[in-house]
Amino acid sequence: MKNFLLATDHIVQAILLSLIVLSSITIILPLMLMIPLGSWQMGSALIKGLVWKSRFHLTYFVLAAIYCLALWAGTSGMVEINFSLNELQALWSNTAWAILFFVAIPLAGAIKYYKVSLDDCRRQQEQMV
Repeated sequence: MKNFLLATDHIVQAILLSLIVLSSITIILPLMLMIPLGSWQMGSALIKGLVWKSRFHLTYFVLAAIYCLALWAGTSGMVEINFSLNELQALWSNTAWAILFFVAIPLAGAIKYYKVSLDDCRRQQEQMV
């Protein structure tokens, strides 16, 4: 049963990541697909962290939750970050910041967690043999 659940976790993440990469030309669809991928991965990290008592998975969950709260606070106007350095504002436009915080960082985290889930699945299969 554990092997089935780990394989299902890996397959769902692989499908969602593949759809994100394949639909990257549309710009909006990958952003919409990142929400279910992130939700799946956070749920996976929480379950693995609690069931396996894995410090890595619980840490990933907590950091991802803090990141989501920070994005929410920043976009809702609750927290306003205003860089006063003209050089920094000239270097980075609002679009560049949006791409960094809404695409690059979450996608890097998603790929890292996918690799961790793949390793979890492989380790479980090796223990079964």
